[in-house]
Amino acid sequence: MSKALKVLITSQKGGVGKSTVSANLAAYFAYISGKKTSLIDFDHQATSGKWVRKAYPIGIDCKTVDLPNAKGSGIALLKAKEALRKANESSEVVITDLTWSDVLPPDFLFEFDLVLVPSSLSRVELDSTLEFVNRFSYVFNSRLKTPPKLVIVPSRVDNLDTYESIFSKSFNAGFFLSPPVMYSTSANEFFGTEFFVMTSKKEIRENFLEFGRSIEQLGEIEADLKSAKAGDVRQSSLTHKVSGSILDRFRAIRNSNPTAPVRAAANDSARLSTTTRLKSAIPSFLMMGGD
Repeated sequence: MSKALKVLITSQKGGVGKSTVSANLAAYFAYISGKKTSLIDFDHQATSGKWVRKAYPIGIDCKTVDLPNAKGSGIALLKAKEALRKANESSEVVITDLTWSDVLPPDFLFEFDLVLVPSSLSRVELDSTLEFVNRFSYVFNSRLKTPPKLVIVPSRVDNLDTYESIFSKSFNAGFFLSPPVMYSTSANEFFGTEFFVMTSKKEIRENFLEFGRSIEQLGEIEADLKSAKAGDVRQSSLTHKVSGSILDRFRAIRNSNPTAPVRAAANDSARLSTTTRLKSAIPSFLMMGGD
């Protein structure tokens, strides 16, 4: 059975960029990384699925699964797990697009390696993101099961300095902050026609390549953690409770100039201890410090 990297892009709020991130992250793994990639679109509007199906084909296996929306329905969980199982068997990377609702139990989050939560920098969306993350903090902080890595994705960002007065939120779960997916007035033109990683528009392409590389690196770190022998690396060393000003984190991202390679050469990687590989692989703009 394939040990695919399973990535969930989710939020309890619509219009935060989930479908844009989902479709284009699938394109990154399929086109740039050359990995066998599946996209599962659980949303009723199936926007990311439509994007992938209408755009130039690059080998993404796209499935749309319409989940029942009756609260507490066990059928929804069965359908979701079955779709994920089938994709996992045939793919190296599985990207899943889901607007979160209580039709699925919180334990469904444990099915994934990475959980990406996009949010713009507006007060409304930040409050919604804060509520979602804190609500399921026991999942991301779990010591009974292997928790998924939580990644906050600043989405549709146009000017980081504009939002200084609203960045005083504290999350009750350790998380990573990805490079921002910047706002572009021409982004809507890409729907169903082109992917960000393939466009000739340099600013859009390079911004999403940076984002895609950061998620790929974190996925490789997660794979190393799972394969590490007991005592070699403690997973808790990479997960931190973060509080304080998120604005400072954004500024750190913007001002950094990371030079870490996307992946080490296979021979070099084999000679390094797991701990050394993890430390060298984590980009400074992705890893968050602890309290």
